[in-house]
Amino acid sequence: MKTLELAKLQEKIISQYKEAFSILITEQDLSPYNKTINRTLSELVATVSQPLQQSVAEEILNHDDIKSIRNQMLEKLMIAETLMENYYANRFSGKVESVLDFSSFIYWSNYVELIKTEIRQLKKIKTEFNSFAFVGTGPLPLSPILLEKELDAEMTCIDIDRQAYKLGKGIVQNLYPGRESSYILRDGASYDYDHHDLVWIASLVPNKEKVLKRVYDTNPDALVAIRSVDGIHQLLYESVDATKFQTVNCQEVGRTIANSTVINSTIFYIHKK
Repeated sequence: MKTLELAKLQEKIISQYKEAFSILITEQDLSPYNKTINRTLSELVATVSQPLQQSVAEEILNHDDIKSIRNQMLEKLMIAETLMENYYANRFSGKVESVLDFSSFIYWSNYVELIKTEIRQLKKIKTEFNSFAFVGTGPLPLSPILLEKELDAEMTCIDIDRQAYKLGKGIVQNLYPGRESSYILRDGASYDYDHHDLVWIASLVPNKEKVLKRVYDTNPDALVAIRSVDGIHQLLYESVDATKFQTVNCQEVGRTIANSTVINSTIFYIHKK
């Protein structure tokens, strides 16, 4: 039974989501330079990250007002996230000497907790890796940098966007001067994963099923981690549609669960022999 407190939270989330949408479609600048955008998105993420029953989350997601704006909202949120990462990538450019130098990033603690959660689940499946590829690193490659630190494995970053590639490569080279780090400008669906025993696919990569198929076409022994979202966090990102993987001979072998500090859930796949 839904409590009065949950009912109020449900009403608040719907109202806040609609208000945030009206702001995002009105404002011309969706970057952190716009204080209105900063405040709006920070408040929205904080509200959506509160503990919520699955049944209540489904009611919110199926609310007519939410369904009518969600697709447009996700497009705006993707633009805002890209601009935010560009902003911080430029801010960190030439100033990063250690991983902890990224701690001023607004979502630093969320990234740290996400990686810890993923590593715990990963170690239940396999404990040692030689090389991993991260598809969709973006301009601020915090995830692969943190993963490399945890896995002690060779890192390869892949992104299709030229600006993201340029900014991200600069940060990695600055962080690891004198060390060769592989940064690839390419669609993950056309890359050869032959020498990677682990592949990570970011949540904003649009063609996940094509990337997954390419991974197993070039390396059927690779373990693949795909970031997704569940429950109420679908207000912020599109969840993975596993039905699109039906043409890929793979099976799920584990997944993480989101919480108040971790937005993404991560699904792990292996190739079915």
